[in-house]
Amino acid sequence: MRLPAALLSARDLIVTLGIRLVPLFIMASLTLVSFWFLQKNTQDETLLTPAKKKHEPDYIFINAKLTVLNLDGSTKYRLLGKEFKHYADDASIDVKAPRLRLFNSKSPPLTIQAKTGQINGDLDIVELFDQAEVSRPQQLGTTGAVIDPSLLLSSNYLKVFVNDDRLITHLPVLIERGESVMTASQGAVYNNIDQSISMRGDVKGSIAASDTNRNSLR
Repeated sequence: MRLPAALLSARDLIVTLGIRLVPLFIMASLTLVSFWFLQKNTQDETLLTPAKKKHEPDYIFINAKLTVLNLDGSTKYRLLGKEFKHYADDASIDVKAPRLRLFNSKSPPLTIQAKTGQINGDLDIVELFDQAEVSRPQQLGTTGAVIDPSLLLSSNYLKVFVNDDRLITHLPVLIERGESVMTASQGAVYNNIDQSISMRGDVKGSIAASDTNRNSLR
């Protein structure tokens, strides 16, 4: 039976549109699949990439004591504090009211204190802030005579290199050594092994007669 021309045209149009739509459908399907793979891979990479740790304390100790030992088991230094905060991202430790005691078989022990402090992740550098003070008692000889006067060093910042038994500051510093009193406008370097102090910037003060033959103040 012969179909009317109008019906033939409609049928041909449907067939023609269907043939043309097939590639578009395939392309659309491929686009959706590609987008899905891209999203999935992006999510997988996000899951595999470790999240950056925040600088937040992972534990806190109150009225604690930290003791660091040498390889032979002897005490390298001991640090007391009202509060210790340990940070997981860099292993550093913040300390409130730190009181640091350095021990070295080649030199007399030092006591260092301040309002706040921080220990680096390797435990070999201690920084002290706000009213930092270093003290060392006088050293007596076998006869009881003073062979090295007492030391008091004050500044608002100190950086202690524990392994070197040395400390520095770039801020103004006051140094009292026995009866000698000195100030330095740009800080100082103190070496506890050879008992020497190097002052920087504008240096003022008075040196007692008992210290005039010493080379420890310069």
